[in-house]
Amino acid sequence: MEIMGAFAPPRPPRQKKGEICLREARAELVSLGGAVMLGLCITLSLVVVMSVMLHGLTTAQTAIMLLLCAMSWAYFFDSITEQLCLVDGAIEFKSLLGRRRSYDLEDLEAVLMVHQGFNLEHGFETIEFRTRGRKSERVSLGPCWQRNKLESLLHSIEIAMQDPHLIEEVR
Repeated sequence: MEIMGAFAPPRPPRQKKGEICLREARAELVSLGGAVMLGLCITLSLVVVMSVMLHGLTTAQTAIMLLLCAMSWAYFFDSITEQLCLVDGAIEFKSLLGRRRSYDLEDLEAVLMVHQGFNLEHGFETIEFRTRGRKSERVSLGPCWQRNKLESLLHSIEIAMQDPHLIEEVR
């Protein structure tokens, strides 16, 4: 009786967290913050529709509800279109409604990533770019970011700068 064995190819070594290099990171709808924001926007939309159909609120209250609903949808669409890119020796931040910001890698002294939230895995992030000769600027990221992709992009910035201690993290 012959025993045939199947040989699996050797597995590549696992990469440690933060070793993946990205040149671009985007906020995504498929995230915990994106799901919460979408649920909030849908709920506010339903409340506005109910208030218009049931005539239970005054015109001013309906206008306020409409304004809140429109602003929540605008914030949601802005937060899912946020993007950080490493392009031509600079870091660029773009979003649908926000202004485009660019930070030259040559001018950077440090990058400070501040986690603002109760849960260490899911929360709001703020990135502060400290540059030479200018005031440091903060970029507040929306709730739709996945932390592992953001950390991978920041690791890529450290590799591009050849400075392993460029990124500081505060929780």
